[in-house]
Amino acid sequence: MNNLPAMMKAIEAYLSPAMIASAQRCAARLLAVLPRTQQPEENRVLLAYGGGKDSSYMVAWVRYIQGVIWQQQGSTFSLRVSTNRHAGMNQSVMENIDRVYQALAMHDDERVECLVVDGLLIRPFARDLPMPESVRQQNRNDVLMNGHRFRADARSTFCNACNLSMMNSFGLAADYNGGVDLIITGDSPQEQAAYLAWARHLSRLFDAPVADKSQGFSGFLQTLDGVAGRYFSEVHGADQLTPAHRITHQLARNPLFFNIYQDTAYEAGAHWALLSEFMGFRFDALMFSFSESDCGNPTLMAHLRGLRAETLLQRSYAEGIREYVRFALALMAQKDFPPALIDEMAARYQDEAAIERQRQRAADFALAAFDLHEEQLICLIYSPFLGRGVQLGQWLAQRQILSDEAAIRDLLDQRSEDRALAQQLTQLSGMTLTQMRHCWQSRPVSSLLEGKSDDPLSRVLRFDPHKAVIQVSNGVLNDTVTEIISGR
Repeated sequence: MNNLPAMMKAIEAYLSPAMIASAQRCAARLLAVLPRTQQPEENRVLLAYGGGKDSSYMVAWVRYIQGVIWQQQGSTFSLRVSTNRHAGMNQSVMENIDRVYQALAMHDDERVECLVVDGLLIRPFARDLPMPESVRQQNRNDVLMNGHRFRADARSTFCNACNLSMMNSFGLAADYNGGVDLIITGDSPQEQAAYLAWARHLSRLFDAPVADKSQGFSGFLQTLDGVAGRYFSEVHGADQLTPAHRITHQLARNPLFFNIYQDTAYEAGAHWALLSEFMGFRFDALMFSFSESDCGNPTLMAHLRGLRAETLLQRSYAEGIREYVRFALALMAQKDFPPALIDEMAARYQDEAAIERQRQRAADFALAAFDLHEEQLICLIYSPFLGRGVQLGQWLAQRQILSDEAAIRDLLDQRSEDRALAQQLTQLSGMTLTQMRHCWQSRPVSSLLEGKSDDPLSRVLRFDPHKAVIQVSNGVLNDTVTEIISGR
């Protein structure tokens, strides 16, 4: 069904003359680099779509370019749009995506293919498509094991595994049903160069093989697959790796990359009406979470900071929350969020009553998304099983847990198989006995403040962006201490 003419007319009411001119130039550039320039309809193009405000604008932009080429050539490329889903996304994200697709007349267009990637499963998009329980369980295990290994560092807990999963979804979508000719990205050339440098840096850290540059995108994914195998072996244990921890890199075709950064470098305010009025994008009370508009995990990052202050540091939950809010609002400003959205986020934590409401919202989300209750999140903060129980005694004492420390050490050292004790620890931590024993044998990851380490996970943490050094009160020591804060 050809709904492009009506859609093009409707969307142009929301585009400035400068945007339309920029789109026409972009369309000409794209047409020139397609492998089959004279037959645009024989080319397939891939765009990744996270479901947030910026990626929604990218979808609209690429769909408009598809229409521009159709108007000029009488035919146009096929567009594949792929969304990588994870437990931190709720149903409102799928509803936003559906509204965007409806507004852009994509559902009934044979030139458009809308996909959802859930772990290793790739399917046509449907608003109510259920997430497989295996994906939710995989995400839960990744949060637990990364969280304990990195001692509840916010980005490491929630983002490391998710970033590698996103790369795997790129490979799956690029290979699906015969592959694609070209991948469109909105990243700047500097960001693309940084991704390549990041992959090569990680490969050196983990002593993973680096694919030859001539292999292009497939080689990039192959390099990351080696990194992923070694990273998850460190975090989970080599015998606990699953196929979902690897990265698809053997592609049907090796696609080219096409950058639209220079054509779309507008502030969010410049396309606000397009986003909210034309495409019906809604900022959900949970999925709009600090610098993210399609993921509730930053709310849990703030929640962990509050719980850390309340338990480990013996202060108040609100003090920890305010530390995170100051950090994350500054991050939003750095990312050019509209002031109205920054003000809306600040209002959610404006006083004690608001903070308490957000605490309940975060607790409900942790349970719904990851099946983790508050005591299990607190256990993650203490990471009591790491390094043969460096923090075990403090955790037991401060949390007033009446288990025998010597018995726990015997269990995790495999000198006993006390099933009742193992069950109690599983209830407190959310971890299996196998997971606890792997943590027991693992070294704690060193932060920036603890000196350099040759441990690859410590070096991953050291080079992770979006963190700051802050001064906080430690109620246990009755002193001010220096800490690292990170988040999104």
